[in-house]
Amino acid sequence: MAKNEDDIVDFHIDTQKQGTCFFKLLSLFWLPFLIFLGVIAGYFKYLPLKVEIHSVIMIGAIFVIYFFFMKHNAHYAACKFKKRHKEMHDVMSWYIQNNSLTIGGITKANAPIETFFKDFTASLRNDNFSSVAASIFPTLGILGTFISIAITMPDFSSQDSALLEKEISLLLGGVGTAFYVSIYGIFLSLWWTYFEKTGMSVFEKNIHAVKENVRHRFWTKEEIEQIYFMESMKNFEKINSVFEKISSNEFINNIQETLEQRLTLFDNIIHLEQNALQKASAHFNEVMKVGEKSMQISEQHFESYENIALRMQDFTNHLQENSKILSAVQRELSYKEDKFQNLSSDLNQNVKILNQSLSNLSADNVKELYLGVKQNLEIMRSESAKIGYSFNKHLNDFDEKYADKLKLSLELIDRESAKIIRQIAKLKDI
Repeated sequence: MAKNEDDIVDFHIDTQKQGTCFFKLLSLFWLPFLIFLGVIAGYFKYLPLKVEIHSVIMIGAIFVIYFFFMKHNAHYAACKFKKRHKEMHDVMSWYIQNNSLTIGGITKANAPIETFFKDFTASLRNDNFSSVAASIFPTLGILGTFISIAITMPDFSSQDSALLEKEISLLLGGVGTAFYVSIYGIFLSLWWTYFEKTGMSVFEKNIHAVKENVRHRFWTKEEIEQIYFMESMKNFEKINSVFEKISSNEFINNIQETLEQRLTLFDNIIHLEQNALQKASAHFNEVMKVGEKSMQISEQHFESYENIALRMQDFTNHLQENSKILSAVQRELSYKEDKFQNLSSDLNQNVKILNQSLSNLSADNVKELYLGVKQNLEIMRSESAKIGYSFNKHLNDFDEKYADKLKLSLELIDRESAKIIRQIAKLKDI
């Protein structure tokens, strides 16, 4: 982790006079182990001690438990704490940097240092084991004593006084050896407590030294309260200056002028809004009038359109009637044409008769033929005149009626169209 001069933490822990932590474990181990060896030597008669095998087993079991508890003693943990001072230096620098807080231009760690030591020392030993060790060894010794007594307890079934005295002597001898287990357990408790207290003393001394050396890098409650009080006083002075400016006549006069300007502006705005409302009302009334006129014109247009439709319907009816008249004229002309064809056929027959008569030409015959031809021509002339007169009469009547009706219809259409155009022009002008 990168550091600068501000990140350096000097603990001033004396690590030159201590050896390895193995000798701390050895100091906890050597005397209980020698006592256990003495108990074994007494069992094998190398020492003048009467020790039964059950006592040796019980003491050995307690020693094995003590062996696993030794690494949790404060004497050994204090040594490990000193050995990890470089690691603690890096971790504390990181802890200070990540919890830094700047107040009044001063930067310190805003976190309790006790929390750091609690987290850092949690891996040195198991506090649960160390807290029960001082009481578990005497308890195991007493338990071993009762087990030894129970094993060596005779049944006292003898009726002979000599045998009874022997059983009592065996009981007393077994009780004597059984108490060795309790004595060993109490000794281990005292031994553990001694090194636990001395280790805690050294550990607390080192912790206190580190706290004193790094105190300037941690905010305390008193420092924060003092700085907060100083900042509050500065803010109070600023507030006083603000109140002085507010309470000055110049500020009040400026406020009054500003209020008067705002009131004047507000009056102007209200006046403009009233004028705008009046204009909007007048414009709305004009729009309503124009709308009414538009409705009237629309109604007139609708009536005109209806009249035009009626005129067109009448014109269509007249066209249909004229079509019927033309059909009648056509039928009559067809009839006259048939009659004219009959006359032509009669004329042809008369011509044939004339040709035949020419072959028998005589004065009398010629005269008769001349009279017959003359009569036939007069008949043809009269019939042709009648046909022409009838055809011309029908055509003249049809043209006169059709022209009058067509002229009347066109005049009506022109008048209605001119009327609509004038109304549209008036609407456009509006």
